[in-house]
Amino acid sequence: MSLFAPAKPLRRFIDNWVESHNPPIRDSVLLHNRRLYILPTRFGYLFAIMLLFLFLAAINYQNSMAFVLTFMLTSLGIISLWHTHRNLLGVTVRMQIPRPVFCGESCEFKFELSHDNTSKRYAIGVQYLEQPTVYLKLEPEGRAEARLKIPTHIRGEFKPAGITVFTRYPTGLFHAWAWLKYDLPVLIYPRPATNVKLQHSMVEQYDGQTSTSTIEGDDFAGLREHREGESLRHISWKAYAQGKGLLTKTFQGQARPALWIDWDLLTQGSLEEKLSFMSALVLAAESEEQKYGIRLPGLVIEQGFGNAHKHNCLQTLALFRQPDGDPEFRPANA
Repeated sequence: MSLFAPAKPLRRFIDNWVESHNPPIRDSVLLHNRRLYILPTRFGYLFAIMLLFLFLAAINYQNSMAFVLTFMLTSLGIISLWHTHRNLLGVTVRMQIPRPVFCGESCEFKFELSHDNTSKRYAIGVQYLEQPTVYLKLEPEGRAEARLKIPTHIRGEFKPAGITVFTRYPTGLFHAWAWLKYDLPVLIYPRPATNVKLQHSMVEQYDGQTSTSTIEGDDFAGLREHREGESLRHISWKAYAQGKGLLTKTFQGQARPALWIDWDLLTQGSLEEKLSFMSALVLAAESEEQKYGIRLPGLVIEQGFGNAHKHNCLQTLALFRQPDGDPEFRPANA
């Protein structure tokens, strides 16, 4: 903690003021003069106190060399102030949309920093709340990527909290920073339960017979009665012309049971335990390439499969009765 850290009420006031003057963004942001702030570090304050005592001693003893040393060190401080501010000025920061992860995994934040200046930029830090800082440097007219891995502990959809981009280069006497907030979704899926297998009770039944998917592309397996809502592409029109009624073609290798992952079939466990179990079933069904759907209280996702369907199902589970609280994404130790 800084030796000269402000009191909590003052710090809260400063944070609120900075946040009100830096609205959330979705795209890249250029660090211009109005985006940058600079203050002495604790070593900078000590340096200023040392200069004051040195100046008073020079006056008291009328020592010209002490005056020269004081003015030289003061010049060093002023030049350091200019260089520290310039090290961030003109840098463009862009944040990529975080990839969804399961609760308990680390969510990776990716930041791309770039500039079109011919000078090098050194010791630029990127920090999220109290997480470890990632440092990088920029070559002339170059770009670099900072990756922050943030531990997750709760499911749901959140917004990133404030991100600090800062530098103390070159002397460490001053701390220049920019406070950025991005209006991007951070999606955390429920933690999937372990050792979960697809249950026969979740296989959809029609008049005592198991439902099967009939996706084209495999060897012909036979015919069965057509069910309302199925694609007309799989109807055997030849059999229909022979007066046998509407029959649907099935294909060997793709005749898989269709599943309903139903909330009402889970009679035990808390809300989070049920969602974890349903998430594991989604992954199991997807790995076996079976059509599946989700039934939640007041919400139904029709059967299907594929990456888009899986993401839709997991996102729905993540947002289902999301706990109220801080809408910002914070790690467990924040």
